[in-house]
Amino acid sequence: MSNKSSNTQQFRLLYAHVPTGSRKHTILKMPDLVSCPGGLIVIGLLLLLSINAQSELWTNEVSDVQYRRLGTNVTLVCEAARGRSSVEWRLNRNSLLPWQHHVTSAGHLVLMNADHNAEGNYSCHDDQGLHIKTIRLHLGYPPGLLSVSCRVPNHSLVLCSWVESVKTGLPAQYHASYRDRSQVLPCELFPPPQQRCSIKEPTMWEPYHDINITGTNALGSQTTIVRLRFNDLLKPDPPDTVMAQGVPGYPMRLQVNWTYPASWPNDPGPFPLRSQLHYRPKNSRIWSTVDSEDNQALITDALAGHAHQLQVRVQDGHNSDSQWSDWTPIMEVEPWAGSTAQTTEEAPVDYNDTDATILPTIVEEPNGIRNVVLLALLAVVILVLVSSLFIIMWVRQRRRANGTKQELTLMVKMKSMPI
Repeated sequence: MSNKSSNTQQFRLLYAHVPTGSRKHTILKMPDLVSCPGGLIVIGLLLLLSINAQSELWTNEVSDVQYRRLGTNVTLVCEAARGRSSVEWRLNRNSLLPWQHHVTSAGHLVLMNADHNAEGNYSCHDDQGLHIKTIRLHLGYPPGLLSVSCRVPNHSLVLCSWVESVKTGLPAQYHASYRDRSQVLPCELFPPPQQRCSIKEPTMWEPYHDINITGTNALGSQTTIVRLRFNDLLKPDPPDTVMAQGVPGYPMRLQVNWTYPASWPNDPGPFPLRSQLHYRPKNSRIWSTVDSEDNQALITDALAGHAHQLQVRVQDGHNSDSQWSDWTPIMEVEPWAGSTAQTTEEAPVDYNDTDATILPTIVEEPNGIRNVVLLALLAVVILVLVSSLFIIMWVRQRRRANGTKQELTLMVKMKSMPI
């Protein structure tokens, strides 16, 4: 008896969770069913099926999805409410609506200055609680103008992306194209949620291109048009790999090699790249620059025994109006340091000019240096004596000229005197 009483109590607890509308379908006239554990299992399964059926019913109840603008008065219409004495509205099954509202005489629900808190599933019911209709409400804004930017990594590809100036809060669809002077061509969209498109084989030679992107959501659409010149936007990616090392035997040289970006054609013949390398001793503020028409360069004036920092960038070789790529990340390298056992006489002479001819070193003896100094002093003494003689002669000559002039003046005066 105790087991039967316990089973009956468990059945009552399970029965209390069965929705009221489904209790009439529950088998209650079989007391022998609840007296065994197998009967309780059957009842439990019936309870779960009932709950799932109610959840599925609520999901399928949504008969309308509406989109409205944030911050406005929103009216939800319950068409089947006409002719009924009263209508009750519920939000997510809750009869207490958490927003300022009122219900019109026709049974329509008006939400005042609705914001995101007012979103959800609204259901209308008659005075008997019978469900009439469910509306799912989403709030947001219509699309605004887009901020569009495009990147041209090579001659055969243009990548454009955009950012919304207005956060609409609603899903949007985009249509993208571009137009030159003679035709309109598509800009292929990337899969959502990416807001990008690509143009393959663009007409680079045209003087201008109009990028046209239209955004559309449930509240409206907006078109943004941007005029660009692809030639001016051409900007290669930075080189992929940069390698640098010291040159054995030359403590002032660094050999630098790099690979062209993967986004540039494998055969750069038709579209060559010019390169620029800049470098500096570590902790220095002054960069030195080397231009190269190839993918390598030789630094000949490195500071021996010091680590150096270097970066590389590239530009389209035919289009001087195009943009330089970004610099590669800074890398550090040290010149060749040599062996401590190697004498100074064994190290090769290094010159800044790689084509310079190495001249033989002139070794001067100490006596030769002394003779050179004596000859220089003698030359200075002779120059001083010659200069002094020249000045003395010039002074004497000037005095003689002044004396002759005075004599002539005196003679003229004497002749003019009466006898």
